Amino acid sequence: MASRIIEVFQDLEDPRKSNATKHDFAEMLTLAVIAAVCGYTTCVDIENFSKVHKDFLHTFLKLKHDVPSHDAFSRLFRILDPEAFEGSLLKLADMFNRHLSGVVNTIDTNSLTRKFNQPPRKSVIYLLNVFGLCTQATFSGSDGDEEQQTAATAVTISPYLQRFCTTGSDEA
Repeated sequence: MASRIIEVFQDLEDPRKSNATKHDFAEMLTLAVIAAVCGYTTCVDIENFSKVHKDFLHTFLKLKHDVPSHDAFSRLFRILDPEAFEGSLLKLADMFNRHLSGVVNTIDTNSLTRKFNQPPRKSVIYLLNVFGLCTQATFSGSDGDEEQQTAATAVTISPYLQRFCTTGSDEA
Protein backbone atom coordinates (compact mmCIF):
# COMPACT_ATOMS: atom_id res chain seq x y z
CA MET A 1 0.00 0.00 0.00
CA ALA A 2 1.36 3.40 -0.95
CA SER A 3 1.29 6.22 1.56
CA ARG A 4 -0.40 9.52 0.85
CA ILE A 5 2.97 11.21 1.35
CA ILE A 6 4.74 9.23 -1.36
CA GLU A 7 1.93 10.07 -3.78
CA VAL A 8 2.77 13.78 -3.52
CA PHE A 9 6.26 13.11 -4.88
CA GLN A 10 5.30 10.74 -7.72
CA ASP A 11 5.01 13.51 -10.33
CA LEU A 12 8.14 15.38 -9.24
CA GLU A 13 11.00 15.03 -11.72
CA ASP A 14 13.87 12.86 -10.48
CA PRO A 15 17.08 14.80 -11.25
CA ARG A 16 19.40 11.87 -10.57
CA LYS A 17 21.20 10.05 -13.37
CA SER A 18 22.40 6.45 -14.01
CA ASN A 19 23.80 4.63 -10.96
CA ALA A 20 22.62 7.34 -8.55
CA THR A 21 19.05 6.05 -8.94
CA LYS A 22 19.43 2.94 -6.80
CA HIS A 23 16.89 4.16 -4.21
CA ASP A 24 13.36 5.10 -5.15
CA PHE A 25 13.14 8.89 -5.53
CA ALA A 26 9.66 9.34 -4.01
CA GLU A 27 10.55 7.01 -1.12
CA MET A 28 13.68 9.05 -0.33
CA LEU A 29 11.65 12.26 -0.17
CA THR A 30 9.01 10.52 1.95
CA LEU A 31 11.68 9.38 4.42
CA ALA A 32 13.08 12.91 4.56
CA VAL A 33 9.67 14.50 5.19
CA ILE A 34 8.72 12.05 7.95
CA ALA A 35 12.09 12.55 9.66
CA ALA A 36 11.76 16.35 9.36
CA VAL A 37 8.26 16.29 10.86
CA CYS A 38 9.75 14.31 13.77
CA GLY A 39 12.45 16.97 14.28
CA TYR A 40 15.41 15.60 12.33
CA THR A 41 17.22 18.24 10.30
CA THR A 42 20.34 16.82 8.65
CA CYS A 43 21.01 14.08 6.13
CA VAL A 44 22.77 12.03 8.81
CA ASP A 45 19.71 12.45 11.05
CA ILE A 46 17.38 11.34 8.25
CA GLU A 47 19.44 8.19 7.66
CA ASN A 48 19.61 7.37 11.37
CA PHE A 49 15.91 8.05 11.91
CA SER A 50 15.05 5.82 8.95
CA LYS A 51 17.20 2.98 10.28
CA VAL A 52 15.66 3.19 13.76
CA HIS A 53 12.13 3.12 12.33
CA LYS A 54 12.74 0.72 9.46
CA ASP A 55 10.07 -1.75 10.64
CA PHE A 56 7.41 0.96 10.70
CA LEU A 57 8.59 2.42 7.38
CA HIS A 58 8.34 -1.02 5.73
CA THR A 59 4.60 -0.99 6.42
CA PHE A 60 4.12 1.48 3.57
CA LEU A 61 7.47 1.76 1.73
CA LYS A 62 9.30 -0.95 -0.20
CA LEU A 63 12.85 0.23 0.63
CA LYS A 64 14.07 -2.28 -1.95
CA HIS A 65 17.73 -1.38 -1.37
CA ASP A 66 17.37 -0.68 2.36
CA VAL A 67 17.63 2.81 3.85
CA PRO A 68 19.56 5.32 1.70
CA SER A 69 22.80 6.66 3.15
CA HIS A 70 23.21 10.23 4.29
CA ASP A 71 25.41 10.75 1.22
CA ALA A 72 22.54 9.66 -1.05
CA PHE A 73 20.20 12.15 0.66
CA SER A 74 22.81 14.89 0.43
CA ARG A 75 23.39 14.31 -3.30
CA LEU A 76 19.66 14.34 -3.95
CA PHE A 77 19.09 17.56 -2.01
CA ARG A 78 21.92 19.31 -3.87
CA ILE A 79 20.39 18.64 -7.30
CA LEU A 80 16.66 18.66 -6.56
CA ASP A 81 14.75 21.65 -7.96
CA PRO A 82 13.80 23.74 -4.89
CA GLU A 83 10.82 25.38 -6.62
CA ALA A 84 9.28 22.03 -7.53
CA PHE A 85 10.02 20.62 -4.07
CA GLU A 86 8.39 23.66 -2.45
CA GLY A 87 5.27 23.04 -4.51
CA SER A 88 5.17 19.42 -3.37
CA LEU A 89 5.57 20.43 0.28
CA LEU A 90 2.67 22.89 -0.04
CA LYS A 91 0.52 20.12 -1.58
CA LEU A 92 1.49 17.88 1.32
CA ALA A 93 0.56 20.59 3.85
CA ASP A 94 -2.85 20.88 2.14
CA MET A 95 -3.25 17.09 2.33
CA PHE A 96 -2.38 17.11 6.05
CA ASN A 97 -4.95 19.85 6.60
CA ARG A 98 -7.65 18.14 4.53
CA HIS A 99 -7.27 14.64 5.97
CA LEU A 100 -6.50 15.52 9.58
CA SER A 101 -8.83 18.47 10.11
CA GLY A 102 -10.69 18.22 13.37
CA VAL A 103 -8.10 15.79 14.71
CA VAL A 104 -4.97 17.96 14.91
CA ASN A 105 -4.24 21.65 14.38
CA THR A 106 -4.03 22.73 10.78
CA ILE A 107 -0.87 23.97 9.11
CA ASP A 108 -0.97 27.66 8.21
CA THR A 109 0.10 27.39 4.56
CA ASN A 110 0.30 31.19 4.18
CA SER A 111 2.78 31.34 7.03
CA LEU A 112 4.62 28.35 5.58
CA THR A 113 4.93 30.11 2.21
CA ARG A 114 6.26 33.29 3.88
CA LYS A 115 8.85 31.22 5.74
CA PHE A 116 9.82 29.44 2.51
CA ASN A 117 10.47 32.85 0.95
CA GLN A 118 13.10 33.81 3.51
CA PRO A 119 16.81 33.43 2.63
CA PRO A 120 18.32 30.90 1.84
CA ARG A 121 15.19 30.00 -0.12
CA LYS A 122 17.01 28.04 -2.82
CA SER A 123 18.19 25.31 -0.47
CA VAL A 124 16.12 22.11 -0.50
CA ILE A 125 17.29 21.18 3.01
CA TYR A 126 16.16 24.62 4.23
CA LEU A 127 12.69 24.07 2.73
CA LEU A 128 12.53 20.60 4.29
CA ASN A 129 13.49 21.96 7.72
CA VAL A 130 11.00 24.83 7.55
CA PHE A 131 8.28 22.34 6.60
CA GLY A 132 9.35 20.08 9.47
CA LEU A 133 9.22 22.91 12.00
CA CYS A 134 5.81 24.08 10.82
CA THR A 135 4.31 20.61 10.94
CA GLN A 136 5.94 19.50 14.21
CA ALA A 137 3.61 21.77 16.17
CA THR A 138 0.66 20.20 14.38
CA PHE A 139 1.59 16.64 15.27
CA SER A 140 3.33 17.14 18.62
CA GLY A 141 0.22 18.49 20.32
CA SER A 142 -1.90 15.53 19.34
CA ASP A 143 -3.30 13.18 21.92
CA GLY A 144 -4.26 9.65 21.14
CA ASP A 145 -2.83 6.20 20.73
CA GLU A 146 0.56 5.19 21.99
CA GLU A 147 3.39 6.62 19.92
CA GLN A 148 6.04 4.40 18.38
CA GLN A 149 9.12 4.80 20.56
CA THR A 150 12.55 3.25 20.69
CA ALA A 151 13.89 3.14 24.24
CA ALA A 152 17.50 3.81 23.27
CA THR A 153 16.69 6.97 21.36
CA ALA A 154 13.31 8.13 22.70
CA VAL A 155 12.32 8.82 19.10
CA THR A 156 8.58 9.08 18.65
CA ILE A 157 6.28 9.24 15.69
CA SER A 158 2.93 10.85 16.38
CA PRO A 159 0.03 8.40 16.06
CA TYR A 160 -1.65 10.80 13.62
CA LEU A 161 1.45 10.90 11.45
CA GLN A 162 1.63 7.10 11.62
CA ARG A 163 -1.98 6.85 10.48
CA PHE A 164 -1.46 9.38 7.71
CA CYS A 165 1.64 7.51 6.47
CA THR A 166 0.00 4.12 6.41
CA THR A 167 -3.25 5.17 4.75
CA GLY A 168 -3.47 5.43 0.99
CA SER A 169 -5.33 8.27 -0.73
CA ASP A 170 -8.23 6.01 -1.61
CA GLU A 171 -8.90 5.23 2.06
CA ALA A 172 -10.78 7.41 4.54
